[in-house]
Amino acid sequence: MVCILVAVSLVSTGCDSAIDRAIPAPQTETSTSPELVKEATEFGGWVLPENAKILLVRKEIVRDTDYLMAVEMSPANLAWMLEKSGFTAAFMRWSPTPADTTIAGPDLASSPNVQLAQDVFQSPEGVGMFRNVLVDERNAETRIAHIAFRQA
Repeated sequence: MVCILVAVSLVSTGCDSAIDRAIPAPQTETSTSPELVKEATEFGGWVLPENAKILLVRKEIVRDTDYLMAVEMSPANLAWMLEKSGFTAAFMRWSPTPADTTIAGPDLASSPNVQLAQDVFQSPEGVGMFRNVLVDERNAETRIAHIAFRQA
């Protein structure tokens, strides 16, 4: 009986270690630096209006690299950005849930209107990704776009 308990103990200890090694700790970088903005937009094939206000950019690396951006702009600049980025997915009204967290800007639950769309994009380097755009239509003059580039 003692041999069985020792064997189970050794096996389960080894499994825990293997599981811990299988999921690396995430590496994140958060900034508004022009270098990180450029890296994110190039990765996602994205074009930002010159007068857009970058609220924050986050780079997350676990197994793949993902980028999240929060950008404030006018409705006209939002339309321009989507067109220049080749983003043609249809937006739908979205009711934010507790899982819809953002990296910057006001709480989505306080927005009068939130819209969501997603497309699939392949970078020139051959990286396939989902590009998600969540638009907080804060008021008649302000749009806050929460943009995510997640590898497929």
